[in-house]
Amino acid sequence: MDPKKKFGQNFITDTNLINKIVSSSKIDDKNVIEVGPGRGALTKELAKRAKMVIAYEIDKDLTIYLDELVRNNDNLEVIYKDFLSIDFKSDKKWELIGNLPYYITTPILFKFLENNVYNSATIMVQKEVGERLISKPNSKKYNALSVIVQYLTNVERVANVSKKLFFPVPKVDSVVIRLEKKNNREIPLEKEQDFLRFVKACFTQKRKTLANNLTEYYNQNKEAINALLRVNQFIESVRAEQLSLNDFINLFNQIIWI
Repeated sequence: MDPKKKFGQNFITDTNLINKIVSSSKIDDKNVIEVGPGRGALTKELAKRAKMVIAYEIDKDLTIYLDELVRNNDNLEVIYKDFLSIDFKSDKKWELIGNLPYYITTPILFKFLENNVYNSATIMVQKEVGERLISKPNSKKYNALSVIVQYLTNVERVANVSKKLFFPVPKVDSVVIRLEKKNNREIPLEKEQDFLRFVKACFTQKRKTLANNLTEYYNQNKEAINALLRVNQFIESVRAEQLSLNDFINLFNQIIWI
């Protein structure tokens, strides 16, 4: 069966890459959700090590590959539905794994971040997206998503992946990223959503200064915001992409109008 472009299917062909993903995911005797098992190359290896694997596959034509795996692995279940349509609830914690189609990477990422069911995510994404997740201040790719992901998780690059390791060959290279939820975060839970909105506000318009973005978003006096920046030893022309995660946390904790 040929891969389907409408589902963004690019199947992994490299055994070493599969083994790298499985070993880095730390799923021995744990519960796993796999997004987009495809023909089951990764699924097969996950089932060998995980306590339980539930795989969500949108393409029902792939039953010819996946149903045989289910018959041979008592700890594997394949559900032929769109993962994004599932409101998954469980009293257990799960590890999310997947070679994600590029066009649904962002919604899957946010579903992982917003759902307490998941402990970690080991995902293959477009290289540009992956670099944004791990980028640091003063980088062109550093933005609100970078800060939010690094606040909520410990994120690391597992491996760079050449586009030649897929069939069909995609147009761009990929990267495997591992994200592990932080249990103890710096902002009290009742203020966390305010903090995430604050981070987004700081990056509202990247070409504008931090003070201008905050002034417009919160309808506050610009001089008061500049005074806050000076107290924290920032120049008034500082932009959001120059601040570290700790800088954002410190500034947020000093703001009195939120």
